[in-house]
Amino acid sequence: MRNNADPPDTKITFRALAVGVLIAALLGVGAPYENLIISGSPLHLDYSTPAAVVLFFLFFVLVNPLLGFLRRKWLFSKVELVTIYIMGAVACTIPTIGLVCILIPHISAGSYYATPENEWASKTLPYVPSWLRVSDEEAVKFFYEGLPSGGTVPWEAWLQPMAAWTVLVVAFFAAMTAMMVIVRKQWLEHERLNFPLVQVPIAMIGEEGEQEGLISDFFKNPVVWIGILVPVLLYSQRALHNYFPIIPEGMPISESYYFWNNKFRLRLSLSYAVVGFGYLLSVKLGFSLWFLGLLTMFEHAALHHFGLSGTDRVAGSSLGSSNLLYQGFGALVMLAASSIWVGRRHLLEVARSLWVASSSLDDEREILSFRQAAWLLLVSVVTITVWCGLSGMSWWLAPIFLFVVFMLMFGITRIVAEGGLAVSKPTMMPNDVMVGAFGSSVLGPGNLGALGMTYPWAGQMRTTMMAAVIHGLKLAETYTMSHRHRLFFGIMLAGLVAFATAVVTVLLTGYQYGALNLSVWFFGVGSATAPYSFIDYHISNPLPASASFYSLTAIGGLVQLLLALANARFLWWPIHPIAFPVSAYWTTHHLMPSIFLAWIVKSVVLHYGGVVLYRKIKPFFLGLILGHYVAGGLWILIDAFTGMTGNHLFYW
Repeated sequence: MRNNADPPDTKITFRALAVGVLIAALLGVGAPYENLIISGSPLHLDYSTPAAVVLFFLFFVLVNPLLGFLRRKWLFSKVELVTIYIMGAVACTIPTIGLVCILIPHISAGSYYATPENEWASKTLPYVPSWLRVSDEEAVKFFYEGLPSGGTVPWEAWLQPMAAWTVLVVAFFAAMTAMMVIVRKQWLEHERLNFPLVQVPIAMIGEEGEQEGLISDFFKNPVVWIGILVPVLLYSQRALHNYFPIIPEGMPISESYYFWNNKFRLRLSLSYAVVGFGYLLSVKLGFSLWFLGLLTMFEHAALHHFGLSGTDRVAGSSLGSSNLLYQGFGALVMLAASSIWVGRRHLLEVARSLWVASSSLDDEREILSFRQAAWLLLVSVVTITVWCGLSGMSWWLAPIFLFVVFMLMFGITRIVAEGGLAVSKPTMMPNDVMVGAFGSSVLGPGNLGALGMTYPWAGQMRTTMMAAVIHGLKLAETYTMSHRHRLFFGIMLAGLVAFATAVVTVLLTGYQYGALNLSVWFFGVGSATAPYSFIDYHISNPLPASASFYSLTAIGGLVQLLLALANARFLWWPIHPIAFPVSAYWTTHHLMPSIFLAWIVKSVVLHYGGVVLYRKIKPFFLGLILGHYVAGGLWILIDAFTGMTGNHLFYW
């Protein structure tokens, strides 16, 4: 650790942490408000954390230059800017689909949607501990339907369950952060993963050694502005069409085409951000993502044609096939396991540091020492395990469940870090894995109740704090930093501030307008009731372990292993293994056309212009990414002032 003689521009300062907290609070308030009231283009649902990019862009091009103009020493250094961005990115993963807008309905919908017909009051709710949910029926009713005139928000009804959930949330945040601290050196320094999702903030802030100025060299490049203007102008045309229908809409958001008696669906869409990220990938990886996605769509069509799609009840959407979900789960677990195997020496040394200080572990550049990270992970995992046990999960099941949660999250984080898939998620939820592996008849009602209530924190994984942390650590590695330990506290503080402000915002908004009037997606039947439907179905339909789950998981894992071995042994092998685990999932199918376009362009550029032309054009694609998000943010602000709602410019 460096001493106080370090140059001021290498320090993580308290003013940077303060601005990071402010941005986290803005995201905690703004993201739910946008999602529930304005309902514009989503900027907080995916791994690329677009809302954080937009707020950082505004701070970078407006606030920071103004401070520097007023007094040069007020200008934020590169390290301070990195700190602010990382805290914003972490905060962006929490307020909506990442946690809060899933948690609030899931701990309240059981009481609201219980009816004599579904018999939840007698069959389901008894297996969900009262301290996990809001049981005050009047408080829940007013949240979903709105407070009567003159009514006050019944905070006391939410206080006890939110306190219980906060214990889990803190432990979960700490565990995810500790895991990424432990693997940072392996992924960033030994394997040198690409991390496409942070290339834009790196370019905005500028390389280390680049002269400090009011505006970075990135924004002085006209190619960047051409890239920014393309999505801004085209998306603005669509936005104006929503205001004034006489203006042509332009290119539609997406179109679907069906073949083979509707068994094969091809969705054509264009995301400028995904095109930009796709350009940053290797040609092999770009090809693999769209080719395997197309191949698994044909696989589904063939399975459907022969009646082999699978009929098991599994949450998620892999073209409606449980068999493809099992295949993807096996592949993702194998990817995570192979990643752990590759880094086994480093991980074993970190594990040994729990008891014996290791001189071979260099943690000078870490935000925690490896020993601190290992102990933090151990304590956090024990806390989560005990919490799950108290919620009704058998003590033998809790560690198995938690192992699956972190394997899936670790695997999808690896895919996002290396493949730049801004929109992605595991093919299966961990609670469905437990049902497939052990059978609902063996698990019993108590375990099913506890597993159902894991939806808020271990279900979606559409965006996670884990991915934001490892991308933040990649960004931090680019610059010389002192007082790195402050970044750990900044990360935790950003997460907790975003969590607290988002909870308050969602509750206030729900009680003011009625949650059902805001978002059927979050608060309507289907989404809000998912935990209780899961519990009710499996209690009512006790089944043994699924033979299809075991066989297809094994097949998916074997194919993934063979792909990894072929990629490692044969230079000519054209398929990158990280594409297979998510190739059968809807998120990849939505991104395929944009990735295909980027692959074509990059292949042509490298063939005719080589690396020199690739680097000259790269700023244009970085501009596409930034312009995509800035356009969405710009029109959200305009819509907020005009009262326009539902002005969707893009969905990913």
